[in-house]
Amino acid sequence: MSEFKPIQFVDTDAQRIQQKLISGFEQTTGQVLYPGDPRRVFLLQLMPVIIGMLNDINYTGNQNLLPFASGDVLDALGVRVGVQRLQAQSAKTTVRFMLSAIQLNTVTIPRGTRVTPDGVMYFATKNDLNIMPGETKGDIIAESIQGGEQYNGFVAGQINIIVDPIPFVASAANIDTSSGGSGREDDDSYRERQRLAPASFSVAGPEDAYVYWAKSADVNIGDISVTSPSDCVVNIYVLMKNGQLPTQHVLDKVNDSVSPKDRRPLTDHVQAFSAVEVNYDINLTYYISKERSTEVASIRAAIENTSGAVDQYESWQRAKLGRAINPDMLRSMMYAAGAFRVVTTLPSYAEIRKNEAAFLGKKNIVYGGLI
Repeated sequence: MSEFKPIQFVDTDAQRIQQKLISGFEQTTGQVLYPGDPRRVFLLQLMPVIIGMLNDINYTGNQNLLPFASGDVLDALGVRVGVQRLQAQSAKTTVRFMLSAIQLNTVTIPRGTRVTPDGVMYFATKNDLNIMPGETKGDIIAESIQGGEQYNGFVAGQINIIVDPIPFVASAANIDTSSGGSGREDDDSYRERQRLAPASFSVAGPEDAYVYWAKSADVNIGDISVTSPSDCVVNIYVLMKNGQLPTQHVLDKVNDSVSPKDRRPLTDHVQAFSAVEVNYDINLTYYISKERSTEVASIRAAIENTSGAVDQYESWQRAKLGRAINPDMLRSMMYAAGAFRVVTTLPSYAEIRKNEAAFLGKKNIVYGGLI
């Protein structure tokens, strides 16, 4: 909603308010307030308080408008359209427990048994796991005790410390990569879902309704594209935040969210897909001005290092479905980082389909020296 500008409910121009304050006093009393008059000085001392209060009025007024509301106020606005903020989600992984030897009796790993990769972040089993006589191992889903993206990405074998020892259990370790963890829905995402919410009241199949229900499936979803390649067929393409492709688990959640009969036309066949990946390459040479020769190291770092201009462009490019591959944006970011001239061979400007996201393939960044 960046196209909206905050509304000025009350005037906060200091000069006009000061003039109004002094002229009002003079008209009421019939006396002129000359510079240095203690009464004039007193009125001027009130100016910061008055301006602050007027700014508070503008802020409070804008907080009641969806494009500018934040925090608890945005939560309150969501009540009007029946949209609640999505809460933090726990990451999940499959943990394999190994026994020290074959047992004659069933060994039960109780629900809530904790494992950790580092003694700081904990995962707990969701259900009881029974390892039957004659078996030496068993697998069970475990989820992080708290929600958050920091619990994602632990590859197989990393979560391998048993916090709650169990007789006859020798070891435990995750056998797949933890995923699905997310923080509480941020204001921008929540605001966008509120904007789309009225469309969800219809079951006639409007595009925005499908977008709303799809985004409501998982807080980590960043963008949705809805297409209809033929009558009664609806394809929903999903892209995660930070330009990541969704897992099958997320696609299943989207399918579950959009498929109930009270959310779609009876005749619509709806299916969720991962965003279609389109690759592009970067090949360029950049130069730095001689006038900034003492800053070469810092400028090169700001362009080439992790989270530098090139990385920022890569993240920006893949963050939205259907976003055209735009070398002008790459050059702009490099200029902002300190480059004086940028000569790009690749990428070339290219439009992509609304269900596609552009991902970086090969990258060749050359520093051409001072000019």
